[in-house]
Amino acid sequence: MRIQRYIGVDYGEKRVGLARADDELLMAVPHRVFLFDENRDEDMEHLAVIIKGDADAIVVGLPLTLNGTEGQMCEKVREFAQDLQFRTDLPVHFQDERMTTRENVGLLQGMPTEEKRKLMDALAASSILQTWLDKSKPRKMIGDERTIKLSGDENR
Repeated sequence: MRIQRYIGVDYGEKRVGLARADDELLMAVPHRVFLFDENRDEDMEHLAVIIKGDADAIVVGLPLTLNGTEGQMCEKVREFAQDLQFRTDLPVHFQDERMTTRENVGLLQGMPTEEKRKLMDALAASSILQTWLDKSKPRKMIGDERTIKLSGDENR
């Protein structure tokens, strides 16, 4: 059985951050930032080819408002995801992306602003994918032969 490959996406109108999950589906790592220019349709096709070559499923960040509702940007993200799903024929999952950019700001302190902007999108995609991976992991039960006991866990 082949391992599922997941790619995380942080959509922006000018840039799209991409992240990959490791083979064990334990950790998401920043992968690249894709820049859009004037030819949006051609750019979307190129992005779809990149993603299809790297993934079996896509996790797209959904920018909910702080109170958990969908705003105007969510509509654009859903349109983008629908287009991406059509072009790649891959399943698309959505993950709340609130606070992902803010979580990563401290990691980039001291970097030049333009480099920071580019890396931020890939880091945000990584946070989106990591959150989704963490929520999607099957929970191991005590006594499962695949469960590793850690020191101090003897009483659990």
